[in-house]
Amino acid sequence: MGKIESIKKFLGIEHFTKYTNDYFDRSNIRSSLYVASVVVLLELWMIISTLFFQFFGDLNRSKAWLITHLASYTLLFLSALSLLIYSLLHVKKIIKRNKEWFAVRFVFSIISLGFGIYISYLDYLKGEQFITLMTMTIIVFCFTVWRPLYSILLLTGSYTLFFILCHNRLPATYATKVNLTIVMLIILLSAINAYRQKLSEAKKDERLEQAHDILLKLSISDEVTGVANMNYFRGQAFELINKPGIIPSDYIYLYFDIENFKMINQKYGFWEGNTFLKDFAEFLGKTFKDSIIAHFSNDNFVVLTKDEKIKEKIVDICKKLKEYHYDIKLGLKVGAYKPETKEVLPLIACDQARYACNSIKKYYNLTYCLYDTNMSMRFQKKQHIINNFDEAIKNEYIKVFYQPVVNAATGNLCGLEALARWQDPQFGFLSPADFIETLEEYHLIHRLDMFVVERVCRDINDAKKKGRKIIPTSLNFSRLDFDSLNLAQEVADCLEKYNIDKTEIHIEVTESTLSENDVKLKEELKSFRSHGYALWLDDFGSGYSGLNVLKEYDFDLIKIDMKFLSNFDVNEKSRQILKNVINLAKDLGMQTLTEGVETKEQYDFLRENGCEKLQGYLFSKPVARNEFEAMLDNGTLIID
Repeated sequence: MGKIESIKKFLGIEHFTKYTNDYFDRSNIRSSLYVASVVVLLELWMIISTLFFQFFGDLNRSKAWLITHLASYTLLFLSALSLLIYSLLHVKKIIKRNKEWFAVRFVFSIISLGFGIYISYLDYLKGEQFITLMTMTIIVFCFTVWRPLYSILLLTGSYTLFFILCHNRLPATYATKVNLTIVMLIILLSAINAYRQKLSEAKKDERLEQAHDILLKLSISDEVTGVANMNYFRGQAFELINKPGIIPSDYIYLYFDIENFKMINQKYGFWEGNTFLKDFAEFLGKTFKDSIIAHFSNDNFVVLTKDEKIKEKIVDICKKLKEYHYDIKLGLKVGAYKPETKEVLPLIACDQARYACNSIKKYYNLTYCLYDTNMSMRFQKKQHIINNFDEAIKNEYIKVFYQPVVNAATGNLCGLEALARWQDPQFGFLSPADFIETLEEYHLIHRLDMFVVERVCRDINDAKKKGRKIIPTSLNFSRLDFDSLNLAQEVADCLEKYNIDKTEIHIEVTESTLSENDVKLKEELKSFRSHGYALWLDDFGSGYSGLNVLKEYDFDLIKIDMKFLSNFDVNEKSRQILKNVINLAKDLGMQTLTEGVETKEQYDFLRENGCEKLQGYLFSKPVARNEFEAMLDNGTLIID
């Protein structure tokens, strides 16, 4: 800090924040109330007592003395009364003009000092002490706080003027000079000390206030975007919908999902991603004025707004996304939910808007979707699946069914595929498409898949005890299983528990599970292979990366997706593709299994073209274990 800055700081002429200035004003206004009140009462008493003793007492002062003193008392009384009134108005927040209040306070201080100089001057001529000047300077400079510059100028000016007046009339003694100087210095030091203490308090309070503001902002707003966080959104939404006179159906919850946003983070970095989110949030605020907006998570936002021109506003937002000059095509999906009653909680409303949004994610041409009764049923089913999954496992509502795999050359049974089936007491039969997708979304799928592994191992162990011939069974695993578990070890532990040989099961993973750069998954599959498990690739051809998958991974068998058999009888391309896939697999040293075989024509074609294994309703649908064993016993199925 330079000398000039140090001098400015000492004199109190440094720049203060608005908070510090307001802190000084608030403190001085409160102090001025007390000071002005005391002075008003004192001067009123002085006026009354002076008049009383003049007319009813034994004092007989001159007319000139009476006029000058009454005038002094009255002037000080009026200035104190003005300060009292202005301070009261400020405290009541009736007026907020600080400059005017400061002017009134300054005038009061000058009048007070003048009053002290004049009365003490008269006392000095009579041989008395300068008590009044001391009193008035203490009132002015010690009860209210002045910047040191004002204190120095006004105090030294007052005492210097007083000394000059007195000394010219009656030369001051050495003791009087010393006493006068000491009193001035003490009051000046007290005034500066009061200023320093008040300044320290102001800065401390400002830091606390700033910390409080930061904590408050963090508690109600999102750190990245600046808009409300979800906790605050839910509270504000609840208050709005439950206000008297509000019709809930006039409002709508919107859930926004920005497609391909993650690519911005990957290509341009998180700083650019956060900048984009902040900009998007600001545009949402401009588009949905007087609405409640929150950052839901990642690239998702929610809005509670009046149900007015929603689709037009969404079009505007889509246009805004096209203005960004990224080498990434950004898209938008919006789900909406209209609350019909006040009983719908914001948490549920946001979930339902989100559900509507997710329902159109796979549809390129759809941007907006309103939650309807059909979705309501699906949503209820989804919630039921999540809430009752544990009970379904415990009460065996979820069972393992087996679908036979046959040898194409003989038509006899050569394997099984284990499939989970859920017979629910409330919803009846739940489609695997329903509960598997839901369990994957909520990262519970590994528990289902390990339940299937456990049940298959138990069934194989039971079959051995009954003396039945063991049919190799394939087990399906989700991509999430490899993230949630040490899968190879978990499977090995289960096989060891039931004394099952590794040749008696096959490990199936779907094509969509795989990617070229998934190091962890590759290591897990290598672990399975190194320990003697057969690896099967399920749903080959259902995605767009089939050939790359064959290049990067080693499989013993590929299961050709049943989609290749759709319109088989009229689509010649299907036949040519199937032929080439079968031949490609043979060239790579892999067997083939085709799913979804339903007709004799399909069976004959696949067998003639070298497909080794077949699966489909032509042979059997998935069945419970006891039904499968019955089919073995009655000769419906013959083991190869």
